[in-house]
Amino acid sequence: MILTYWHVGKRIVEQEQNGNERAQYGQALIDALADELTKEYGKSFSKRNLQYFRKFYIAFPDVRIVNACVHNLTWTHFRSLLRVPDENARLWYMNEASNEGW
Repeated sequence: MILTYWHVGKRIVEQEQNGNERAQYGQALIDALADELTKEYGKSFSKRNLQYFRKFYIAFPDVRIVNACVHNLTWTHFRSLLRVPDENARLWYMNEASNEGW
């Protein structure tokens, strides 16, 4: 599921926002996607979760990094890592959590 969340975030940023930090039509994008995806796939695709998926992709744009740790970390781990603003610190914490089984 974590890789699915990463791919949803990638799709939002690269296709819906054309690679920009935000879409020109702003929050309406997330609202519309959440409505559509929640009807089709359930509450895991709520507005709040889509915002997390988008942040997840922005924080970890290289799928190889995510894929290397995905077997040891849960979505809760990754959501916690999104709070770390410094990229180097975030990667350090991710590797430590994965290697040490935090």
